[in-house]
Amino acid sequence: MRRSLEQMRDTIEAASAVPDASTYASLPRSTIEPRSKKSAEVARALGLLSPSARGIDVHRTLGEGGMGIVRLGTQRALGREVAVKSLKAEARTDATTLKLLREAWITGALEHPNVVPVYDIDLDAQGEPQIVLKKIEGDAWSELMGDRASIARRFHAKDLLEWNLRILQQVATAVHFAHSRGIVHRDLKPENVMIGSFGEVYLVDWGLAVSVREDARFPSARDATEMAGTPCYMAPEMIGGPAAVISERTDVYLLGAILHEIATGRVPHEGDSLMQILLSVARSEPDLGDAVPAELARIIRRAMDPDPDARFENAEQLRLAIGGFLEHRDSIRLGDEAEERLQKLLEARTVEGAEEGERRLTLYHLFGECRFGFLEALRMWRDNETARAGLTRAIEAMIDFELSAGDGRAASILMAELASPPAELRARVEKAALDLSQERERQQKLSAEHDETIGRRTRAFVGMILGTMWTLGPIAWAIMWPRWEFARTHWMAIDFSIATGVVGHLLYVWARDSLSKTLFNRRLVWTVRIALLLQVALYLGAYLADIAPLRAQLMLIFLWAAMTAQTANTIENRLLPAAIVTSGAFLVAAAFPDTIFWMMSLSNFALLVNMAIVWSRLRDDVVEPFHKRHAERQKRWEAFLERTRRAETRPDDR
Repeated sequence: MRRSLEQMRDTIEAASAVPDASTYASLPRSTIEPRSKKSAEVARALGLLSPSARGIDVHRTLGEGGMGIVRLGTQRALGREVAVKSLKAEARTDATTLKLLREAWITGALEHPNVVPVYDIDLDAQGEPQIVLKKIEGDAWSELMGDRASIARRFHAKDLLEWNLRILQQVATAVHFAHSRGIVHRDLKPENVMIGSFGEVYLVDWGLAVSVREDARFPSARDATEMAGTPCYMAPEMIGGPAAVISERTDVYLLGAILHEIATGRVPHEGDSLMQILLSVARSEPDLGDAVPAELARIIRRAMDPDPDARFENAEQLRLAIGGFLEHRDSIRLGDEAEERLQKLLEARTVEGAEEGERRLTLYHLFGECRFGFLEALRMWRDNETARAGLTRAIEAMIDFELSAGDGRAASILMAELASPPAELRARVEKAALDLSQERERQQKLSAEHDETIGRRTRAFVGMILGTMWTLGPIAWAIMWPRWEFARTHWMAIDFSIATGVVGHLLYVWARDSLSKTLFNRRLVWTVRIALLLQVALYLGAYLADIAPLRAQLMLIFLWAAMTAQTANTIENRLLPAAIVTSGAFLVAAAFPDTIFWMMSLSNFALLVNMAIVWSRLRDDVVEPFHKRHAERQKRWEAFLERTRRAETRPDDR
């Protein structure tokens, strides 16, 4: 390493001895050139330009056609390999010679990266013209178009379709450039496109090219009235005839025909005979099938329209349309995948015998997948009408499913995603929504009718008053029984029952709004009314049957046990403890008649306590109102103190 650095130092010192080395410091971005070579080397280089050293050495054949042949050559002056195109000996005529020269003139006039450069036109040893062209190291596009493995290996292209479309775009660029010079190729096909070893694209074989402008060197498009071109790619006007007009849109058709082959793997015009092929050319109805993406199919059909005026205006428009398809391709792919999910969704919707919950889960899983796919496709490309239509179909399918399942609410939510739902579907959803609203209203009304919280405080208050009367009444009756003769008659019991009924009715009139709002409250009110009426009927029956008043009281305990048990069973099951206590009191009173009034009071007290526990909320009805009133009083007191403080600190008015 030390010696290398020393050698570099010596080299730099030697360079500083050069007379003009000082200029390098002032111009550091200038190119440093080595010193001139010896004069002998210069003389030898100039000798390569002498007439004897110039010219083309022709070697082996590279390829040949019907009239021409292409050989490998060496251009001696430049020392490079070239392609030399000339006519076969048996094909040499004045017409073919002129055709070869015109091809050279046309190709030479089109200096473009995608057109093979023409280096020279000269004469061979026999005095016949030959064209000197750039030698292309590569293959015809036709040999690579369907070879996925080769393009992956040689060009590292993973997507065969995209690679072919990129090639076609470059060909379209060359064609558009030729059109800008007034030249129409007339024989565009994969065989006439060469792909270089490094991916270069060259449009070759301009032998059928014509000019749409007046140029004495080139054949005129106006004179191209005979059939010419490759039949399986031909445009209708290329069949020939007096009315045939060759124009730039003829090449647009040929580019569309190549695009047809890329998309389908088939040439557009096929047949068992030339006549069948020409009939296909005249009709020009591309058979694309379902595998070709819709956007690409539209491009092909427009490019291959039999009416030239309906085609793309120029090759550049076609190139841009292909570029648009490539940009939208991910969107199209997502839409296609979502379409597959949609088909599974439509199939699953018609499957019978599946459990409803599992079927619904499967449908919504598929719907979520296809909906997400369609939305992503539209996010990438807002004009993806296929994805938009698929999304609409998916939503409509789920709306139909929800309507069939009777879920109008879910159907309404789904329909909100549709910008313009069909009238018939809208009508079905609106009807389902109306039915759902009516059902919800009915359910709410039914729920309110059985809501025991409505009128709870009023019900508890009325129950406390009646319960207190029924608890204290028997005690007072027990006290009066031995002392007051009227207390030992049936009329005392009847009068007490009527008095209780009157008090109950007055309480109902006072609390009618609360006690009549719900079916729950109305049933309780009617239960009490019926119980009081049965109580009066019991006493009257005992009087008529000459049953002792004390036994009638025992029967009354049983009546109330039965009524409480029925109420607990049908209206308020939380009153069951009171029914049990009342039944026990009846048995005790039956065994010990002296305890009848006390058992009656006990059973009524149990009912009072049961009602208080069930319908009273100590925290809601007592504690919280107390704290609220206390907080309000405290607030008012603090406000009073604040006003007093301000009044005391206010200065006297002078």
